[in-house]
Amino acid sequence: MENANLDFGKIIVRVLVLLIVKPFALPIRIYMNTLQSLSNHDDEHSNESLLDSEFPLYVWVISLFDAVIALCYPIGFLVALYAGMNSYFNGFMTFVGILLLTYFFPLLYGFVKELFSITLKTLSYLKMIANK
Repeated sequence: MENANLDFGKIIVRVLVLLIVKPFALPIRIYMNTLQSLSNHDDEHSNESLLDSEFPLYVWVISLFDAVIALCYPIGFLVALYAGMNSYFNGFMTFVGILLLTYFFPLLYGFVKELFSITLKTLSYLKMIANK
């Protein structure tokens, strides 16, 4: 491997994007994908509707993750507002701190949902293969 082919400027920019920009952009992307998934739930080609008759409990659990992610920002804002107004000291910092935790909540919960969704996708692919 030659060092002449490596563009260190692009490497540094890519590393900075992955370490700084992505963690701040992913929560919104996860949140928007969740809202889209909830609005397309009744689509007959979605994984949930394909497997709902065979695995209703499993599909329901995956849908619960979507529901919690969809509610995290509105509820988090209300909790931050309440905690900020009722804080004895540093009410604004309490408000901002809870907002930051709320902002990054979809990252954690989305990761857990995706771990469960892996088996849901596998089941839907196996069902499609079996039907062919």
